[in-house]
Amino acid sequence: MIRVEEAEKLVHALLPWGQVAKVPLAQAAGLALAEPLLADREYPPFHRAMMDGIAVSWESFQAGQREFSLQGTLAAGDPETALADPKTAVEIMTGACVPRNADLVIQYEHLKISNGLAIITEERPRPRFENVHLRGSDCEAGAEIVPAGVMLNGPRIGIAASFGFDRVSVRKNPRILLVSTGDELVPVESKPLDHQIRLSNGHALRASLLMHGFSQVDLAHLHDEEASLRAHFEKARAEYDVLIYSGAVSMGKFDYLPKLWREAGVEKIFHGVAQRPGKPLWFGHDKMNQTLVIGLPGNPISSLVCLHRYFLSSSPAFAVLEEEIQFDKPLTYFLPVKVSSRPDGILSAASLAVKNSGEFAGLSASDGFLELPANLSVFPKGQAFRYFAWGPR
Repeated sequence: MIRVEEAEKLVHALLPWGQVAKVPLAQAAGLALAEPLLADREYPPFHRAMMDGIAVSWESFQAGQREFSLQGTLAAGDPETALADPKTAVEIMTGACVPRNADLVIQYEHLKISNGLAIITEERPRPRFENVHLRGSDCEAGAEIVPAGVMLNGPRIGIAASFGFDRVSVRKNPRILLVSTGDELVPVESKPLDHQIRLSNGHALRASLLMHGFSQVDLAHLHDEEASLRAHFEKARAEYDVLIYSGAVSMGKFDYLPKLWREAGVEKIFHGVAQRPGKPLWFGHDKMNQTLVIGLPGNPISSLVCLHRYFLSSSPAFAVLEEEIQFDKPLTYFLPVKVSSRPDGILSAASLAVKNSGEFAGLSASDGFLELPANLSVFPKGQAFRYFAWGPR
């Protein structure tokens, strides 16, 4: 067995989501941004009206002027102009350029307009630049507007478009196949017999991948029959970038996968990690097809923990224990926890009583898990440890 830290390095050296491609913005939704986006100009690029109304000189308003003759109308998209006289006004629509010598916008609700004259009807102090979105107040030219590593969601796609990014560099979204193995498994919609269980691992793992921006994830279920496992693998290895198997990787008589992969020429990177849960984790590389092969333990908690710890763990946080935990095995211990945020912003983690790695229902109240290092056996209350969330924070 190897240590958790060593397994992490070996996995991350081969993960295909490190590969970068430049794609049209229209195809980038849900992908991870590979390079930061920098503003090509200050934003907004002009003093922008935030309300429909009139644009006037703030100094004229401060001097007591409440009636303004109107000299025209400005709409969004009109070029920047100037007031002919600081004692006049111009009607202005939301999104339009505020005239160069105007620095106050008064909305229509506070005006009476008649015969080319605007009269302010609400008497109150008005700060300079009220209802004006100032030029460069959002960002300067060259500022980072979207950082690398984040998933391109709706708002970030909109920001990219606003700054002229018709193509963006993204991390490759690999084709992934999730294979659940086991004769005891039946489809979710089936009524299982007493000796059967419904197929849940594949759905849980797929949901985790989708929540992290992986959109090309297929599911399959195979029985513990060596010939069918082999035939399916030979076909899948040429069609997918990543093959993730759940089950059949330990030491049982029907755990055929490690032998099958060896005979198929897949390079074993490691098999077995000093951790609980998830000790039988298998990881390999099919060099012929440049396909990663991942063998997760079949127990539900083990499979989820391994997926998140090694394959979805780009930015773990830290959380402090709410109570002392003891674990006397020379293994890294992954502890399911419920987290909350303290007033000082620190995450606080309460451990959950999960009987074993097959007790899926015990995870219902959890938000993720803590990583308790193998070199300790007592983990004090109030000490911070690495925290891995089930979903993006």
